[in-house]
Amino acid sequence: MFVCAECGASRPGPGFCATDGSPLAAIGEDLLLGTTIGAYRVARLLGIGGMGRVYKGVHPTIGSRVAIKVLSRECSDRKDLVERFFAEAKAVNLIRHESIVNVLDLAMLPDGRPYIIMEYLDGAPLSNLIETAIQLQRPLPLGGVARLAAEVLDALGAAHAKGIVHRDLKPDNIYVTPSGRPKVLDFGIAKLTDASTGSSTRTGSLLGTPHYMAPEQAAGRAIDHRADIYAMGIILYECFTGTKPFNAEALFDLLRMHVEAPPPPPRRLRPDLPPDLEQVILVALAKQPEHRFANAQAMSMALQHATSQLAPEQWAPLTVTRGPTTNPSAWAPTPPASWGGRGTNPPAPGPAHVSTVSQGQVTGVPVTPVGRKSSRKGLWIAVISVVIVGGGVTAAVVANGGGTETHREATTDVVAADVPTPGEPARGEAPPAKIEPAKTEPAKTELAKTDDDVDVSSDLAEATDDLKEGLQELKNLEKLGEVAGVDVKNGLAGGSVPTTGWFTRHDVRPPNYDPKKLDVDKFIDWAIAEAKQNVPDARLTRIDVGGVYPSGVADLAQVDGDIDLRFISPSRTARPKNVPRGVKVANRECEFRIMGSPDGAEIYDMSGFAECASVPIARPRCSIKQVWARVRAKHKNLDDAVASITYMTNIATHKVVWSFSIDDDAGDVSEMFPDDC
Repeated sequence: MFVCAECGASRPGPGFCATDGSPLAAIGEDLLLGTTIGAYRVARLLGIGGMGRVYKGVHPTIGSRVAIKVLSRECSDRKDLVERFFAEAKAVNLIRHESIVNVLDLAMLPDGRPYIIMEYLDGAPLSNLIETAIQLQRPLPLGGVARLAAEVLDALGAAHAKGIVHRDLKPDNIYVTPSGRPKVLDFGIAKLTDASTGSSTRTGSLLGTPHYMAPEQAAGRAIDHRADIYAMGIILYECFTGTKPFNAEALFDLLRMHVEAPPPPPRRLRPDLPPDLEQVILVALAKQPEHRFANAQAMSMALQHATSQLAPEQWAPLTVTRGPTTNPSAWAPTPPASWGGRGTNPPAPGPAHVSTVSQGQVTGVPVTPVGRKSSRKGLWIAVISVVIVGGGVTAAVVANGGGTETHREATTDVVAADVPTPGEPARGEAPPAKIEPAKTEPAKTELAKTDDDVDVSSDLAEATDDLKEGLQELKNLEKLGEVAGVDVKNGLAGGSVPTTGWFTRHDVRPPNYDPKKLDVDKFIDWAIAEAKQNVPDARLTRIDVGGVYPSGVADLAQVDGDIDLRFISPSRTARPKNVPRGVKVANRECEFRIMGSPDGAEIYDMSGFAECASVPIARPRCSIKQVWARVRAKHKNLDDAVASITYMTNIATHKVVWSFSIDDDAGDVSEMFPDDC
């Protein structure tokens, strides 16, 4: 099979798409390409991440595009990863901010893999812009970075107000649209605290990306919204200088630098950086959370104050191409009118202190190193958690390359994704042109200034003791098998299908089944009877069928051809007695489907993704021929057309209706009418 990467239309052979003229690409081993997920055709693969894949989806009728994130088969068998996967949708739904990528829907594929349908984004990750600036030896404009960061901080402030901490903020997770606006991605490991969901992520687990971890996060201690403030400091440092403040060949050394080492002053790497702007970065990078900005708004206001007098050329927008932005009027070469001038006093970073930054950078504030023994013990426990929870530090993350039309699936488990391989430079470490790198001492020399340094042999012995102690502590905290085990379900022999919920998913065969000449009304009658044989109290809730001719016959072999009936078991919709109203109940076993396709028909449950809220409806009064007859009475020249037809409850009126649509180059047809034949 071959598929059009623009519209998702599939054809049996190579050639060009009849709709848009794009060349058709071979599907290969990716069986999702060319299929339909929800209401969208899967047009092409956009990216591969640690937990699954992201596809471009196109609505066949209106042409709208979405990004569809599908969890991998391996991860789908682990309850903790499925919960983390859906945490993104929950978090985004709670926040609802224009600078956070919107999640439109979540559900489950017929094979049991969960998926999320998200807003589609043109543009590129901020990491691509940083890489381009380094390659072109052209530093990113200070004001353009500041404006982008202010919008990201506004989004973070909205998240923090809902009790949500992102925990994996990095340039890969900040998408820059063609107009230069940011979109924050991947709340998959967001910490939803008591204020938002009544639960929180376990303290001691290490999730995130090592180069952007706050000290308390690197040590496996409890975190709050100020961990995101620290990550924003790292991101600003990298945007302005072209390199990260901390780099090390070993993961443990990198985490220790976050906890103990002062960051090299960014003005050494970029002399044109204003002192006030450098101070914003250093305050955000304070080792102690209470010494950072109190919240995202405070950091944004300080950033605005520090950049209000920049030269006009520094206010160029960050764009994903070398050409002008698609909305240049929104980017005047001056700071936004809402940003205060020099006369505005920036907010205090925290309750009383400024920051614990590099020596001599802030007068009157001594550098107080964290105790080596306690911090190293926390680091060892955290690193052990990485190996156990993440399945090994060597689990690499694959990300697609840059482009103007892409969508990345960012890592959700901490892995050594950005830690350089020994002997090779890390991505993005070379400073951009015209930025004189200072001759700074290696991190180990800076650490040697502390009074409690010991020799290498002593360090090794102490680390070994800490490792043993950390392992024992982990065993006491939780069942090691539960943390380390990977619950991979093996397929059953003989072609049978494993049980996915309250009944066994299996193939069914309607009488005289011909997917190219399917009598839709007969299939509906059969499916309702088949549903009751499997679940005696089954009630119909919805019918979707595509590729239907006026004769009432459907050709399921067409691109739009399929038939899907949904059912609910009323006896299974009762809420558990111990769960109060207003609280959603997960893993409810109440809904199932019968679906027909060119390959046959099957019945499967929707356990884990159903809320048991679907409203049962009666068997249709109107036949498919009668539905077609109503439409043909209003529209002419439809003898050779095929339609998509849905029988459902109208959300607005709560009445049962038929929805009829034809996607046609000569003019679309869309009708809705009651089931009153």
